[in-house]
Amino acid sequence: MATTSTNPSTTSTAIPPLIMPLISPSALLQAHLSQTPPTRPSNRPPDQTRSVTLNIGSLTHCNGSSIVRYGESTIVCGIRAELLPVSEIPHYRASENARTISTTNFDTSRDNHGDDEKTYEAITLNNLLVPNLELSTNSHPSFPANVAPSTTAQSISQRVLSLLHTSRLVCVSDLEIRHTSTLTSDLDPDDPAYIEPEINVLKAYWVLYIDCVCLSYGGQGNLFDTTTCAVVAALRDVRLPKARWDEDERRVVCDAEMEKARRLKLRGKPTPLSFGVFVPDSRLNFAGAKVNGATKGGNSAQEEAVVLLDTDAFEDDVCEETGSVVVDLSGGSTRVLRIEKSGGTGALGVQGLKEVIVHSERRWKEWNSVLDAAVERNG
Repeated sequence: MATTSTNPSTTSTAIPPLIMPLISPSALLQAHLSQTPPTRPSNRPPDQTRSVTLNIGSLTHCNGSSIVRYGESTIVCGIRAELLPVSEIPHYRASENARTISTTNFDTSRDNHGDDEKTYEAITLNNLLVPNLELSTNSHPSFPANVAPSTTAQSISQRVLSLLHTSRLVCVSDLEIRHTSTLTSDLDPDDPAYIEPEINVLKAYWVLYIDCVCLSYGGQGNLFDTTTCAVVAALRDVRLPKARWDEDERRVVCDAEMEKARRLKLRGKPTPLSFGVFVPDSRLNFAGAKVNGATKGGNSAQEEAVVLLDTDAFEDDVCEETGSVVVDLSGGSTRVLRIEKSGGTGALGVQGLKEVIVHSERRWKEWNSVLDAAVERNG
C-alpha cells in the first residue's frame, strides 16, 4: 500500500489572512494605512465611501417602501399608515389644535413648511412617527432568532426617530385629517337647541409605522447610515389615501382610488456619513499618513491620526473615536442637522471635523442623485 508522508520542513507557517484581524486588528489597520498611498483592508482609501443602490416602491402592500444596499449591508423599509382618531387620544383637547389652515386635507397649494415648533409637538406627543429596526437572523450569525430586540437595533431606531424630529422632515399638516361641516341650522343662535357647525376641526391623524429589516449585515457596519437612507427614501415614496370625515357615519372614510392619493411634502433630504478616527501606535513605526486635513496644534496624535469615512465594523472596533455627521443641502446651503461622536482622544479637532462636514456634503450630492433617479424610475 502506498503511503504518503509530510515533510515538516515544507509545512507553511504563514498566518492565514482571515486570522490576522483577530490577532492584532490595530496593527493590521496600521500596516495598511502605512502604505503609499494609504489603503484600508477593504481596499478603499481613507476618504472613499461605499456605493449605494436604491429601489423604491417594491412592496405593494405598503404606503411607501425602499430597498437600500450600502456596500454589503442591505435594509428593506416599509411604511404603513394607520388612522388615529382624536377621540382615542387620551387627554386630547380640541382647543389646542384649532388653528387656521386650509379646510381640505388635500389642498396642494398650502405651505406645509410653516409649521412652527408648537404645532410640530403633535408628532412627538402623539407618536405619529414610529420607526423600528429588526436585525434578522439571516443577516448575521450574531443575531439569533426568537430573542428580544438587541441593544444595537433599539439604539439605531431611537437615533433615527431623533433625527426625524430634529430635521422635522415630515410636516404635521400632511398627517392631519380635518373637517368643515356642511350642515346648517335654521335655529336662532340664541336658541338652546342650536348646534354650532364644525369649522376646520381636526378629526384624526395619520400614524406612520416605519419598519426596517436588515437582510444583510456581514460585519460591514454602517447600519445607521443605511437605515436612515432607507427611511428617507421610503418617506419619499409614501402615498396617503384621500380621507374625509363622514358626518353620517361619524368616522373617517378613505378613498380606494390610488390616483387620488398624495405624497408627503418632506422638508429636505437628511444624509448621514459615519466616520472613525484611527490613532496609530508609535511603537509600530507608523509611516505617518495624516488626517484628511489634520489639525496641527502641536499634538503628535492629531498630526498622525487618520479619519476613515464610512467605516465598517472592523474599523469601528479599532478606532478610538467614532461618530456621524448628518447634513442637508436641499435649501441651497449646508445645514448640519446632527453631529455625534464617541471617544475622547481629542485627535479629530475642529479642523478635522470641518473636513468631515465637507465630505458629508459630497456624500449628500451622491445620495441625492441616487434618490432622484430612483424616484424618477418609479414615476
